[in-house]
Amino acid sequence: MNTPLHLSKILGFKVSRKDPGYSYRSIGASGENKASVYYGVYTAGKKSLKYMVVIKRGTPAEKEAPKPGNRGKRDSQLIMMGMLNRVHYDRRPCELDEVMINALNKLEIPPTEIEYMMAIDADTRVSKLSMSYMHRYMQANDRVLACCGETKVDNTTASWVTMIQIYDYFASHALKKSFESIFGCVTCLPGCFTMLRIYCPDDMRPLLSSDNVFQAYSRNDIESLHDKNLFHLGEDRMLTTLLLKYFPEYRLNFVPAASCWTIVPDSYKVLLSQRRRWINSTFHNMWELLKVRTLCGCCCLSMKTVVAIDMLSTMILPAAFLYGLSFIYVVFVAGEPITQLTLILFGVILGAQVLIFLVRSRIDHLFWFLFYLVVGLPVFFFVLPLYSFWNMDDLSWGTTRQVAESKKPASASSPK
Repeated sequence: MNTPLHLSKILGFKVSRKDPGYSYRSIGASGENKASVYYGVYTAGKKSLKYMVVIKRGTPAEKEAPKPGNRGKRDSQLIMMGMLNRVHYDRRPCELDEVMINALNKLEIPPTEIEYMMAIDADTRVSKLSMSYMHRYMQANDRVLACCGETKVDNTTASWVTMIQIYDYFASHALKKSFESIFGCVTCLPGCFTMLRIYCPDDMRPLLSSDNVFQAYSRNDIESLHDKNLFHLGEDRMLTTLLLKYFPEYRLNFVPAASCWTIVPDSYKVLLSQRRRWINSTFHNMWELLKVRTLCGCCCLSMKTVVAIDMLSTMILPAAFLYGLSFIYVVFVAGEPITQLTLILFGVILGAQVLIFLVRSRIDHLFWFLFYLVVGLPVFFFVLPLYSFWNMDDLSWGTTRQVAESKKPASASSPK
């Protein structure tokens, strides 16, 4: 089943092809799309939750298409951002906006009072207290514009492909995002697990729904290879870049207490497809970040320098891997002596990893770290970068992963 059918089964509303579709301005070649709106109250035991579901249906010309109405994640985000933008600036709503606003009002949720937006992917499993941690963190820090939690691998031992990704996910969050969070400049807020502030609580100034962010993010004149990598493949990083650009006085932080688990690719082919998108979009977004003049720091002691080094290291990963192999050959095969300084550097690097595992109570990650060094390095440092750069003009989304059917949904009240 697709995501809309899963949601209808869980929440209890019925989906039919005869349900009315409401027009809105979308991205893509046609610039038009239609969507249906469902709302009601989900109940599980003594707890209840108001919900509104927007399902894209496409134009009449897409009736026979395999995924009618699908315009990607950015288009889905823009549905909500556009509605809030027109509400906050008191502009004329589109047809879909009117239906969404009417549904929210009937649920007694005024659109002007929606303060946060939580982005979660369909294949992401979130821990029970994660959203509470992130909400409390943003309430206690008015200058935090957005925050993300730690994403972990759910299908850890499905195959050797999933096993090499365990440490990779840990390093990208517990190491990289933790470091960037110190400066309030997390350079990539993942779309699978991020909370964003919609307006400033002090003066009600729009933030996520501001004109600058919405207009730049809703661009539909994507023609160059650079722009296509930014908006078609790296929309999460692009939105983060826009937030850093237009709101330098705010912070983008990492909340380690909040955690989620995601289904990672378990086959080599799907991993190639995913990392091709990630690596190419990362390189192009880092180039955009270098243009942001408001990143914290000065000269060499700045986030701009960190971004430049990160971009350079991404480009030279294959060469660095070959250099590492040659170093191993010279030392262990040719018998060349190794200097004491080199031993100290390797000791510091490995010791820092072990120390982080101990501090974070992740001693089991020591095994995944060693497995990553032996099996993962050739893949992440050599094969994936070369494959990605060689296929930089491949803008397809690639193979997608399916979500398993849930066993038994909770009961729900009759939706409207």
